[in-house]
Amino acid sequence: MTKKRTIHEVAFRLTYDISEQISPKLADSRISLPRQQIRAMRRVWETGETTLADLCATLKRDKGQVARIVDELSDANLVVREPNPNDGRSKLIKLTPDGSRHFESVEEIEAELSSKLTKGISKEDLEVFFRVSDQISENIRNMHS
Repeated sequence: MTKKRTIHEVAFRLTYDISEQISPKLADSRISLPRQQIRAMRRVWETGETTLADLCATLKRDKGQVARIVDELSDANLVVREPNPNDGRSKLIKLTPDGSRHFESVEEIEAELSSKLTKGISKEDLEVFFRVSDQISENIRNMHS
């Protein structure tokens, strides 16, 4: 009898397999940041600048945890905090030139891996994969609200 496949089994396997491929490549390029720091930098990279509140929502972590992540990135000269002209109570978090170069390396490694991961998969199938994955993520988020 064939075991019924489950979404969580496939998701865990994909996550593990991708991590096993990307971690050594990041280490080889001297990018040894924890996953949460890379996620925080990705958000800043995508938006150009962000706030601690936005990072909390993106990372799904409390303010203290995210502040520590930002502090560590700041100590490594990868991000800076600047006054927010729209809200004197908050700071804008931006990548430094070193942070931008660092994240460009992450992007290059991920693009190379993405190309290899999607080899032989049609554009249409990838669009379906992304649409279904996004819907599953949304369903998960809505389970907790």
